Parts: sequence; structure tokens; C-alpha cells
Amino acid sequence: MAILVELDEQGRKIYRGFLSSAETQKADLLLGFLQEEIPQIGEKLTELYGDSVLYKYFMGKRLSELLDEYEISEKERVYFWNEIKNFAADKERKRDDGGNAKTRKFYEQCFQLAQLDQETVEKLSWRQWQDLFDRTTNREDSRIFAWIGIHEPKIKEKDWRAFEKALNLFLKNKDTSVFEAEELFEIYEMILLMGQTWCEKMQEFEKEFPKSAKIKTKSKWETKYYELCFKSRKANKSNLNSENCEILFNTLMVPAGKMK
Repeated sequence: MAILVELDEQGRKIYRGFLSSAETQKADLLLGFLQEEIPQIGEKLTELYGDSVLYKYFMGKRLSELLDEYEISEKERVYFWNEIKNFAADKERKRDDGGNAKTRKFYEQCFQLAQLDQETVEKLSWRQWQDLFDRTTNREDSRIFAWIGIHEPKIKEKDWRAFEKALNLFLKNKDTSVFEAEELFEIYEMILLMGQTWCEKMQEFEKEFPKSAKIKTKSKWETKYYELCFKSRKANKSNLNSENCEILFNTLMVPAGKMK
């Protein structure tokens, strides 16, 4: 078990637990090592990969090694990430990591990324991976990583955001363990198609109906569109295709008599 260092509310260095002088010294040695090691890793990775997703992937690989070397338990990981962030960060990061929310911490997400194979990691941008790691429900079934690994081509940022939103709706009160992998992958593909259709058709809608009140509340209408799609899928007991998605979009969004 490692002896870790934290910051108190006044920004002062404190130690976790009641420690002897020897244990305090041990904690300071680990902290000193991290303050030297993590920035050096960051500098080396910047030279090799810039600020790309591979920077985070290989940072996660090194962090995984440190967890083993210093016997950091799963429960202690969040405190280890805090120590690195507060005292030994590779660089200053603007993104709010959600305070004490473990899943939103940068180093935790690097660690999670490093558990995947590199080919899968390169299928998405870092921002897309962050979106997925932030949404615990969406990645609860780990087979989503296998689907990402086999999906071609790479998914555009706007399509990924739509996919994540629609997937989150689909997964409410659902147990995906009942699906075989192939069946689940087909559902993922359908949900991606739904999102792509929304993005494409909404762009056309905004040009054709620039004064529509629906544009100002399009997030609400996007949710309604996905709900309509899932309702249609359930009623017809089959996955939607591109034509189905377009018809449902027009049914919901386009004013009567205006459809082409």
C-alpha cells in the first residue's frame, strides 16, 4: 500500500493517514519521484505524438506500470491521480475533471485508455474517448470497445456526439447482456446511423427553415427524434435503415405540406 500526499482546503500539503516519520519520508520520496518522472514522460510523449490521443494512451501505459510498482490499489487510484495532478502534472489542463469524480479525472481516463489495444484507441479522437469515459452508462457493456475497434471508417466528431446522446437514451433501464455480440453491434450501427441522419438532415432543415422555432430548441427535438426512432424500432421489431431514419426525421421536424 502506497503512502500518498494530498492538498487540504488551504492548499497545504498533507499526508493520508497517521504516519510515522519514516512513513512521511517514504511518502516524500514517492512524491519527489513523481515530480520528476511525470513531466519527463509528458515531454517525451509530446516530442513523439504531440497532443494526440497516443500521448494519452502511452501516458496511461506508464501510469499502469506505476500502479503496479507502488502497489496502488483500485480504491487508492483516485488519490494517486490527485497527487499527480496537484504536485506533478505533466502539463496544466483547462478541462474540469469534475472534482472528486473518479471517472472524469484525466489520469484515470489515460489509464482506462491504456487497457485497450492501440488500433482501437486510434479509431477515435481524445475528445471522443473523453465523451465515452464520462458517460458511465454508455460503456458499462465493455463490448462497445470491440465495436469501436471493428467499425469503419472513423466516426466524425459531430456524429459521435449524436451517437453518444442516442445511445444514452437507448440504454436507460436496459440490460444489454441479453444481446449476442453481433446483435449488439448491429444496434450500435443503427444508433450511429440515427445520429448521422439527425446531423445531416438538421443541417438541411436549418437552411430551408431558418426562422423555425425548432432551431432554438434543437437539443429537445433531437431527443424527441431518437425517442421516435426507438419507438418505431420496437413497433416494427427490426432495426432502422437510412430511409426509415429520414422519414421519421421529416415526420417530426418538417411542417405539413413542406416535405419534398
